[in-house]
Order: sequence, then C-alpha cells, then structure tokens
Amino acid sequence: MVSEWRFGRGLSIAILCIAPLGTALEPQVGWAQGAPTDPPPSQPPARQPPEQGGADAAPQPPADRPPEGGGGGGAGTGGEAQGGAPEGGPGPTAKPLPDKDAATKKKAETAPTAPPEPPKEPEHKGSFEFGSYGRVVAAVNGDGGPGHDADIVSHGSRMDEDNYAEAELRREDDWGKTGIHTNVVVTLAIASPVFHWSGDFELNAAIRNLYLEARDIGVKGLAAWAGSRMVRGDDIYLLDWWPLDNLNLLGAGVSYAHEVGTAGQLVVGATQPNVPFFKQTVERPAPLDQFGSVSVPLLDRQKLIGALRLSHNQKFGDRDKPGPGVKAVLYGEGYTLPEGKHEPEPGAELEQLPSDGGFSIGGQVTLYSGKRDTFVHVFARYSSNLAAYGQFTAPGQLNLEKTTSGAREIVVATAGNAEIEFFGVMMGAYFRSFRDASEALNFEDVDEGAVVLRPTFFLGDIAGISLEGTFEMAQRGVLHQNPDAPEGAPEGPAIGSIWRVGIIPYISPAGRGDYVRPHLRAIYNLAVRDETARQFYPVDHPFREHKLEHFFGLGAEWWFNSSSYGF
Repeated sequence: MVSEWRFGRGLSIAILCIAPLGTALEPQVGWAQGAPTDPPPSQPPARQPPEQGGADAAPQPPADRPPEGGGGGGAGTGGEAQGGAPEGGPGPTAKPLPDKDAATKKKAETAPTAPPEPPKEPEHKGSFEFGSYGRVVAAVNGDGGPGHDADIVSHGSRMDEDNYAEAELRREDDWGKTGIHTNVVVTLAIASPVFHWSGDFELNAAIRNLYLEARDIGVKGLAAWAGSRMVRGDDIYLLDWWPLDNLNLLGAGVSYAHEVGTAGQLVVGATQPNVPFFKQTVERPAPLDQFGSVSVPLLDRQKLIGALRLSHNQKFGDRDKPGPGVKAVLYGEGYTLPEGKHEPEPGAELEQLPSDGGFSIGGQVTLYSGKRDTFVHVFARYSSNLAAYGQFTAPGQLNLEKTTSGAREIVVATAGNAEIEFFGVMMGAYFRSFRDASEALNFEDVDEGAVVLRPTFFLGDIAGISLEGTFEMAQRGVLHQNPDAPEGAPEGPAIGSIWRVGIIPYISPAGRGDYVRPHLRAIYNLAVRDETARQFYPVDHPFREHKLEHFFGLGAEWWFNSSSYGF
C-alpha cells in the first residue's frame, strides 16, 4: 500500500511537470492538426476562464481554436490530454469545435448599437405659391345706369375705379448646391368688362409678369432677373399711383441689398407701344413680280430704357424689431429711340424720323414709426423730352424737328398713414405740370393736382367705416376759341375743379388696419363738377351734362402674397 501511494504521488508530480511542456508545444500541435489561421490582429481571440477543477486544472485554449490534443494523448503529442488523464492512459473524448457563426452572432448581439445617422438635409426644396390683387364692384349712378370714374385729373380717387384683378402663380426653389433661391413668376391680369356683366365670352387680359429671378447669387443680397416684369417702388394707395418709379419692361435687372439697409438696383429693357409713332406697316408689291402684295414693317423702332435706383433705409434701435426709421431714395431713368422712316399717307413720299431720347431724375424720403403702418412719403421727379410722355404714351405734339425735345414733366407728391387705437387716417396729394414739345399751348398741356383724405373708424376687429374727401383741379391749355363751342366756353387756359365726398362701410375678416385686406364693402360717392370742368368733356358726353354724379357700389378688394409691388 505504501509503494502504491508513493507511485501515485510520483506520477502526479510527473504530470504536473509535463503540463507546462504541453503548453509550450501548443503552436506545433495546432499546426499538425490543421487548425484554422489566427484571426486578424484587430480582433484578438477572447480568453475563457479556466474550468473549475482545483489548483491543478489546466488553462483553456482560445475559444476559436480546437482543444489541444484532440486526437488522443501520448508521450509524443504533448503529454497530458485535457481532463488530466494519467500519461499512457486512454485519452478523453475531444470536445466539439465551437460554432463560429454562433459566437459572431453573440458578439453582435452584445455589442453596443450605434446611433442612427441623422437624415441628410435635402439639396433642393421647392414649392408653388399663389398670390393675387383684386377689386370687383357692381355700381350704378343716380339715373340707374352704370357707375363710372368721375375724375378730371390723371390720378384721382380710387373709390369709383373699375374691376381689375391679378392672379399670380409662383414657383419658389432653394438650390442646396449653390445656395441660390429662384422665383419663376407668372401674373395674369384681368380687366373689365367681365362676362357676368357684358355677357361677352371673351377675356380682357394681359400678362403683367413673366420672369425668372435668382437671389443670393454667391453673395447674400445679390439678385438678378430676366423676362417681362413690373418694376415698382412705393405708391400712393388712395390715388392708385406710383409717382417715382413704375416701369413695365421686357428686359433684365440686377440688384444688391446689404443687411445695413443700403440697396442698389439697375434695370434695362425695351418697349414698343402699338401706335404709329413707333410702328407702321404698309402694303408693298410681292417680291420677284409675284401676284399680290405683302405687309412690310416700314417703321419698327422701340424705346430702350435703363433705370438706376439707390436707397438707404436707416432704422433706429434694434433692426430685428419694429421701430422708427427714415428711408431715402435716388432714382433715374434714361430713354433712347432710334431713327426711322414712315409714310404720312398711302403713296406719299417717305419721311425720315430722327432719333430721340430723354431722361428722368427724382427722389423720395420716407419717415416711419414702425407702429401700425404709420409713415409719410415725399416724392419729387423731373422728366425731359421723350421721358416726359411716360412709358406707353405716344407724343401728340412734336417740335419742328419732329422730336420730343422741349417736353417736360414736373411731379411733386406725398402720401401717408397714421393709426391710433380705433382710428386711422390716410392721405395722398400731388401736383403735376406737363408741357409737350410744341411751343404753343394746347389741350395736352396741363397743370393738375389732387388732395385726398380718408379717415377710418375701426368697429372692433371685424368692421369699419371710412369717410373720404377729395379735391381735384386741372388747368388745360386752349389754342383758340372753337366757333361751335357753347356760350361761356373758355378762350384761353381753362381751370376746372371737382369736389368729391364718400363713405365706405366694410367688413374686414383679417382684423383692423388701413392696409389690412380683404374687404367686403359698400361705396357711396358724390362728385360735384364746376362749369369749366364739364367743358373738358366732348359734346353729348354724360359728364358734360351732369353737375352732380352719384356712385353706388357693392364690392370687394383683396391682396396677398403678390410680387407685383416693389422690387
């Protein structure tokens, strides 16, 4: 028994001495067994803790390797097999190879989940927008006939204006690659008569805007446009008039507006009114002795117009909050017209028309409080030669050289609005003096002006009552006494005037404010003409017969999201 104990103890000591040798031979044993290659250094094999078996438990192999000595142990194969069997004894049953897919899946399940990447901002954003301005009215006069505009000046009260509307479709796009914003604008204008009044299934329409504009072109505030566009600044609402800048151009423009309030705009374009001063078509024999005749554009010239507008808006206090300020504007226009030839009458000798031109220069100062649309505008403008006639008006009287040299127009105007609590008041006024290119006075030579005042009482937030008073005066030049004129007709310059008073009760769904729209409203206006003012109309014209003119109307006015105002 003693010898057996000693033999067993010695064998145990031998096994403990051989175990380290087996561990040292691990790489060679693994190569002999065809073990898979080691994983890449970036993913080192995880070591498992030793099996629970006391102090003499052998260290375990990596999890992704087969157990060492898997084919049976022996003195020449690394000594003791896993499980601590005595040397020379039967080898233990080898453990199955680990499941690589299962281990990988387990690692993936236990690995922390990466947060999802935030969605990328789209490179392009686009939308369709709709805007509109409109006024519609059904009106009668004191005799039950249709109501008409009773003004005797070029720009009078808008209380009795006719139907007019604009429908604007606009495409807005933000291009992420360049940071540029673009607008494509199409504005259709519709004027009287409308079908429900005339029964005529035709449309009195025009395209007022048809252009592409790009903004923030490389630099914030830099913009350019090309197409057909209304180019406008500030208006006198009560007179429906833009006294400083109001162009309708087929052309292009560029502008820059700095965040401090300074801006500049340059536009160029062309226009050709459909009148004989610019365009004449004649009939001529067909070419190469063919039968018949063809139409030939004998006179075909257009006005080229350029305009420059510089402005600065100085706001006091925080620029991001409403507050008082002052805006100053300098404005100029240049006109040029090429030479041409025309035929005074069929078969007559052709006449040469010389080239022509003109310019306008003016300015504007605006003071505003920043509270409830309270402001005042002051405008001044001087125009010479071709520019004095306006954009679409054809010169009626030329000088001896058949040009517009000598014509001029002077305009001084003002507009304003103030609102306090339940009360608001709007005002507008202007004076205009025009002389054509001929030396003698005629009916086209005019000095005119108007003053209009509209106080409004706001009845809560949904209704109001506006009162309006207007005075208009015009002086017309007369060459000589018409032998067929009635007794008392003027023989020289004639001065006529008209007083107008009116009332407008209305409903305002958008709340109170003189410039808040839409409105549903009723209109009554009374015009009182003096004797000379009635002489401004031709014989048998109703306005020549009536000293008093009544206007009763029911209608609406609206504006929203429109590009037709301002540039």
